[in-house]
Amino acid sequence: MAAAAIAGNEDLAPNEEGQELRVPLPREWDLTALKSMPVTLYSGKISPPCCKIRFLLEYYEVPYRTVEGKKPDSSYQKIPVLDIGPRQINDSFIIVKSLAPILQGRPLTQDEEDIEREVTFGLMIAGEKSTAGSCRELCSCGILMGGALGCLLRVAACVLCCVGPRKVGQGKSLRSIQEYGDILREHLASGKFLGGGDKPSVLDVSVFGVLQPFVKVQATWVEELLGPNSSDTLFGWFERMEEATSHVDIFKAAE
Repeated sequence: MAAAAIAGNEDLAPNEEGQELRVPLPREWDLTALKSMPVTLYSGKISPPCCKIRFLLEYYEVPYRTVEGKKPDSSYQKIPVLDIGPRQINDSFIIVKSLAPILQGRPLTQDEEDIEREVTFGLMIAGEKSTAGSCRELCSCGILMGGALGCLLRVAACVLCCVGPRKVGQGKSLRSIQEYGDILREHLASGKFLGGGDKPSVLDVSVFGVLQPFVKVQATWVEELLGPNSSDTLFGWFERMEEATSHVDIFKAAE
């Protein structure tokens, strides 16, 4: 009944990529309510935006079901897609922005939203572009992915790394990895976490989640981003996040 009502209400229809929800999620939805609702994530094992959403859900201990691949019978044919009850939310940036008030009790600030946008539409793509040019990293991605597609990626890695960097981010104006690192350092300043305070915020968990597949395959650009050692403020943030999220392993089922 609820799904049928939404289907007949254009304001509650799923958003397109980059499009805000016409009607925000209900204000009465808090973390306790979310944990009692059916949540389904249409995802890919090593897709960075999908890893980001899985990491958020697992950090905040939200029960959810994962379906590999695109959502059937949906006009939106990209991943991730998140279903919460009868509501469908598309685009990892919009998903994070929509979940923030529920997960942490407040929306993203404008500065936090700007950082989330830079990471989603900038750093993440720049990282994918770098990894796409490394035969070793693509092979590691194939191992992490597993299955027939993972095997195919490993076999084709040395060919793909010759063409991948030209295809990934084509037509997009991207900064250097170092520039993205500097943006994060400027936002972090002398604080412990990107969201301020003494514990991770949604922004912290989101950014850290994006990095997870690249960390797992030992992508060289991650070291370039974080700096050489813990004396670097961003490296220190990364170490604190590792400690704060030690209970989360989004790849446990993939190994």
